[in-house]
Amino acid sequence: MDLDGRLCQQDFYDLMLELNLALPYPDYQRFVDASFAYADADREGRLSIEDFIPLYKSIAAVRRAFRRQDHHLNGQVDRYDFYQVLRELELDDAEQGLQAMADAAFSEADAQGRGIVNFGQVLVWHSVYMLGSSRQRQCAQQQQQQLQ
Repeated sequence: MDLDGRLCQQDFYDLMLELNLALPYPDYQRFVDASFAYADADREGRLSIEDFIPLYKSIAAVRRAFRRQDHHLNGQVDRYDFYQVLRELELDDAEQGLQAMADAAFSEADAQGRGIVNFGQVLVWHSVYMLGSSRQRQCAQQQQQQLQ
């Protein structure tokens, strides 16, 4: 942490290690990169507490939804339960429909083809595709406002 109380990306990386996500390094790095980019709205390369809180709330919401659907309490959910996680997070995409989105998302998260995903895999998918697309929409809106 910098002397001004803000997190650089390495500090953020170290902090996210505390989540014990049990991910391979490339997936963990994708999670950290996407999450940091989402939270670093001003693109200064450091996160203030104001930057970090929305990200923390997003991660907490995913964890709560995941835990509610982890009926076997083994840290894993199947395709149907993953769909329920997305429903609970209200990630309905009007163009494709939630079921199609859930199927594509599950296949992406379950790259090993085991038919189950753990919390870390769900969180990587959420940070890369949901937080990343959210940040892209915000940037596009800001650019459009600047042009007006």
